[in-house]
Amino acid sequence: MKLKVNRIAANVTVPENISILKNRIRGLGARISGSRETVRSVAALLSSNITSSALTAVGGLLVAHFLGPEETGSFRVFTIPLMYLMFLHLGTFDGLWRQIPYYVGKEMPEKVDAIASAAGAFNLFMSVIVSCGFVCCAAYSLAVRDYYGFFGWLSQAVCCWGVFYGGYLTSTYRTLHHFVTLAKIQMVQTVMTFGMVFLLPFLKFYGLCARASTPSLLSVWLFHRNRPLKLRYRLDINALRELIKMGLPFSFWGSLYTSIWTATESALVFSLSGVSALGLYSVAAIMGGAVNSLPMAIWQVLTPRVVTSLAQDGSVRNANARITWVTVGLTLSMILLAITGSFLLDILVPHLIPKYIAGIPAMKVSLWFPVVQAAFLPINTLFATGRPWLYGRSVIAGVAVFGLSTWLLLPVTGGLLAVVTGSLLGRVARTAAAYVDLIALTGREEID
Repeated sequence: MKLKVNRIAANVTVPENISILKNRIRGLGARISGSRETVRSVAALLSSNITSSALTAVGGLLVAHFLGPEETGSFRVFTIPLMYLMFLHLGTFDGLWRQIPYYVGKEMPEKVDAIASAAGAFNLFMSVIVSCGFVCCAAYSLAVRDYYGFFGWLSQAVCCWGVFYGGYLTSTYRTLHHFVTLAKIQMVQTVMTFGMVFLLPFLKFYGLCARASTPSLLSVWLFHRNRPLKLRYRLDINALRELIKMGLPFSFWGSLYTSIWTATESALVFSLSGVSALGLYSVAAIMGGAVNSLPMAIWQVLTPRVVTSLAQDGSVRNANARITWVTVGLTLSMILLAITGSFLLDILVPHLIPKYIAGIPAMKVSLWFPVVQAAFLPINTLFATGRPWLYGRSVIAGVAVFGLSTWLLLPVTGGLLAVVTGSLLGRVARTAAAYVDLIALTGREEID
């Protein structure tokens, strides 16, 4: 009887085991298929950004070849106010970056629609208000026959749409497919910006204005046309309040470290060394920004994934695991680029852009900014926790080191190099302080 029961059990178990094995094979096949799609998407994203970086760098060299530091510095002056005004989005970008993947992880699509609709309405409103302010400045310049001022302010009236409404739209891109679309649009913008560099020998300063504003306007239209969330914008006060409450503290620290920090660099160089030095700084910033686009693209891809991971399982360690090896590989790559680029600058600048030889030291320092940005990737986890003070207090260390280093270096190196080197040291200090917080947070999780 016992033998009979065992045979029956065996007959039942074998088909069940076969069924389980089939399900596992199907699941493995689905994962492999998904991995291939992920690899294709990431490859498309990286190739687009590498091409964009190369075009930006070559375009920067051509700008410097066609125009002297005085002209590039004169245009840079008009960009400073908009960099300071970027905080007027009041944290809606940061709120969307944090809340959209969070609500996706919690499976609450109605909340995603509500906050996205409110943020869209608010940033459209801010685009109109700020552009009207710049149009008024342009009208005044025209009245006093300051044509540089007229076209300079008018270009910023157009660019502010890319800052506010364009910034809102890019904050709603969150999946790999979305980021591939985003990269394609940015590639179109880069190609157009590169093509317009050949207007500079004829239009000079006015060509710089057109080169900044026209591609920006095109990209905003493309972002809007391909937006992931096709919603009717509605200024829902409750949803907007939620976004601002979540995003404004993060935005304060983020703006202090990005747009306000960069604007302060420009303002310090201009005030300490004049418009010609600001032109040298502009080319150095273009060089660093071209290389920095790759770490920034990886940052855009990783942030929603880290936030979603933390929302689903609440584990800081698991969130860190997603980006550790990416950070190591990317940081090493940026170090190699910085070293190689430093050698190339000594060779190329005297022959291609001899007017900017005095800016070579600042250009070399700027090439190390992307290294710091690559090393900063794991700090995504601090952002994902939703605790602004934890995310932002390291900025205080960075600002302090930036200011102190610039002050100490000023008598030794002069204004331009003091500001750029001080900025780099400040960014290193900010990143190191953030790592201390991240390690402490991970350690507390292990104890709990």
